[in-house]
Amino acid sequence: MIAATKSGAVRGGAEDGMLAFKGIPYAEPPTGSLRFKPPVPLAPWEGVRDATAYGSRALQERREPGYVYSEDCLNLNVWTPAADGKKRPVIFFIHGGGHFEGSNSDAKSSGPRLVGRQEAVMVSVNYRLGAFGYLHLAHALGAEYAASGNCGLLDQLLALRWVRDNIAAFGGDPDQVVLMGQSAGGKSVAALMATPAAQGLFSRAIVQSGGVQCVRDRATAAALADLTLGALGIGDGGLRAEALLGMSAETLLAGQIEASRRISPAHLFGPVIDGLTMVEAPERYLASSRARGVPVLIGYARDELASEGDDAPADEADARAQLTSRFGANAAYVHERYLELLALTDARRAYGALLTQYVYANASLALAQLLAENGHQVWCYRWDFQGSRPPGHSSEMPYLFGVAAEEDAEGYLPEHAHMARLVRDTWMAFALTGDPGHPGLPSWPSCSSTGEFGYWLVLDDPPRVEPLNLQAYDKRFPMQVIRLEASGASAHAD
Repeated sequence: MIAATKSGAVRGGAEDGMLAFKGIPYAEPPTGSLRFKPPVPLAPWEGVRDATAYGSRALQERREPGYVYSEDCLNLNVWTPAADGKKRPVIFFIHGGGHFEGSNSDAKSSGPRLVGRQEAVMVSVNYRLGAFGYLHLAHALGAEYAASGNCGLLDQLLALRWVRDNIAAFGGDPDQVVLMGQSAGGKSVAALMATPAAQGLFSRAIVQSGGVQCVRDRATAAALADLTLGALGIGDGGLRAEALLGMSAETLLAGQIEASRRISPAHLFGPVIDGLTMVEAPERYLASSRARGVPVLIGYARDELASEGDDAPADEADARAQLTSRFGANAAYVHERYLELLALTDARRAYGALLTQYVYANASLALAQLLAENGHQVWCYRWDFQGSRPPGHSSEMPYLFGVAAEEDAEGYLPEHAHMARLVRDTWMAFALTGDPGHPGLPSWPSCSSTGEFGYWLVLDDPPRVEPLNLQAYDKRFPMQVIRLEASGASAHAD
């Protein structure tokens, strides 16, 4: 099957009852002089390009055999029932992985698993990760690199524009694009909602285990970048910052990995309020009339980081060190909450509950309330179902994508197939109609329609609707999870 994009023709193939077009490049390779720069739209090609195999994955530390990892990673996949000119809703899926790992070529999150047998199209996108996508370098390399800390976000934005311009050729409707992401993908969805240039490129949003907690101010972004620069020997009499531009990709990745020994890797990278792409703090932008109101489905897993309790601090000094690695200047406040929890339970449970609240639950509920109060129709959920493992981070994903037990070791069992149908039906109802309600659920009002910060759906067996548990929401805690003060050159540049 051949589809014509504005860059050229692509040949796809059949996959599980759908047409699949894989590894379609949407930008020029972000290498050489384009490293740390906004993505450049791809120049047209002649002839028909093969799109039957996944493209390269972004560079990252952990690698699976059988895949190519490269700095040249800006490609996307499209799955469609038919490239027939119909206007179907389009799910634009952004993978997770802490902004430092993950890809669009994980077979467990392929299009047919989610939208198979549905009148919908799915697009999954690769974007630059880690230092290649989120290293804020304006203070080190000058104004030419002012957007470097948002390259990953800009990649996602360019891919959205590609969908706007090309998805009709694949049987999709550019006016019905549903942003969907989990973990770092959910945080990316929230960041795009707070990005002026993304307005009008999507009509609905699904935020799983996300929020704007990883968006950082420029001082924090510069201080975090300095950790990677220091690991690479840049500054303080070492290499000049310009060495970054000619450095091998593997060397740059090694510096990123070394920096992650000082700051939790999940908190080391993320979008930046650079005044260019993200023009102001997301909470201010989303509360303004400039943000376009869209329906939003948002939530998290009940025990997101309970398993982290296995690494509970051994003593007071360890507690302060671990919390500083995750929260920076916010650690003092979180430490007080930790002491309160320790008075109620053991260290393992206290630490897991603390991280669940301040890394995920608080961020989800804070964003939900902000959106509900400012023109968005918002449905909240919490994933509580305990299959063969607790409802921790990402535990809903095998159910959402219907991954069979023999393919996955993350808790999905054949006797849980009804829960897989339930969560997929809920997500697809929202994607197709803008309302997640369906006959398999009890009545579930949106937060906006209740006149207060209302109710949420607890996805369990059976599902139930309950008043929102605001005990999991600490309004005193800032939306930006990690905050650092700039030092050295970054303190008076940028």
